[in-house]
Amino acid sequence: MILLALSLLIPTLAPPRAAVVRPRFVAGRAPPARACDDAFDNLRSPPTDAESAALATAMPTPALQPREVIATMMHALHKRNIDQPRPRFGAEVVIKFLAPTNPASRATPQRFAEYLLQPWYRSLLDWEQFRWEGEPTMLRNGKEAYQQVGVRASAGEEWTSVRWILARVPFYATSDQWMVDAVYVEEPDAYDSEGFRERVAEFAVERVRAAAAEAAATAAAAGGGAADESVVAPESPADVATTVMRALRANDEPYPLHGCEVAIRYCSPSNGASRLTPSGFAQYLKEPWYKIMTEWDELEVEDDAEPVTDDGSVVEQDVLVRRAGDASWTIVNWRLSRHSGTWLTDSLTITE
Repeated sequence: MILLALSLLIPTLAPPRAAVVRPRFVAGRAPPARACDDAFDNLRSPPTDAESAALATAMPTPALQPREVIATMMHALHKRNIDQPRPRFGAEVVIKFLAPTNPASRATPQRFAEYLLQPWYRSLLDWEQFRWEGEPTMLRNGKEAYQQVGVRASAGEEWTSVRWILARVPFYATSDQWMVDAVYVEEPDAYDSEGFRERVAEFAVERVRAAAAEAAATAAAAGGGAADESVVAPESPADVATTVMRALRANDEPYPLHGCEVAIRYCSPSNGASRLTPSGFAQYLKEPWYKIMTEWDELEVEDDAEPVTDDGSVVEQDVLVRRAGDASWTIVNWRLSRHSGTWLTDSLTITE
């Protein structure tokens, strides 16, 4: 087993599972239905002629807010613009709005267009309606913004939830601007027929390295302090679980609610907590059955995650935790799914 501990050594024998099961934490209840109801002024239609024409001069600027950047990207990716007025035109526009930490920012329009052939991105090309799902969530002292977006190919179809992550990028020396750091779309079953899985894994690793390099450079520029490890995407389900558990244990370091920010960062689009603010997330941690998430002193991770689906795109990972002096262990069962090559949390269940 992989052994991790804050203080005491952990016995090598895993504890038996107890009988008390706490409520499943779908990391927060989803926002009220009214927030995304079609009856409200929240439904977006395909780009108009004027919106399509505006793409020719679209550029990131400090004046654009996160939703304006996302709307521009959605218009550029739409099937009417992706290859009009010239082949791969939409890819050209999108690349302009990608943050330097996004490896696709260094891709050619041809390579980027090939990347969009992956099955899970079809929803971003074929959409006929999209809607904002909740308000933008600001993290890392306003340096990151998360926005859930629902997309569907026609009225009456099921919505696909897409998670956009934007980062503030310096604009000359006087200001900064919002650019797209990552987009997470749920991966469909059985998409490996053309070797997409390996290509996406390579792409995800490249993004990890780019984020790590930027974090190290930022820390060095600030005077040699330690880089924020949470900006580096974990590579396995166990990595995600331990990253979030460690962050929540030191929730207010290096600044208040940092741990809640990390937890939100690794929520999947289907997880209601992905639309919570850090302060809202912290409210759930005050519930008695969640206190172990911030009070544990010892932690042990099961060796391998258990597949839930045949293709392995959804798994469950057990993490054992206890406070110093506790006679028994608490089992935190994480359910995670793979999104655009990255493992994210769908829900967790706590068993005492």
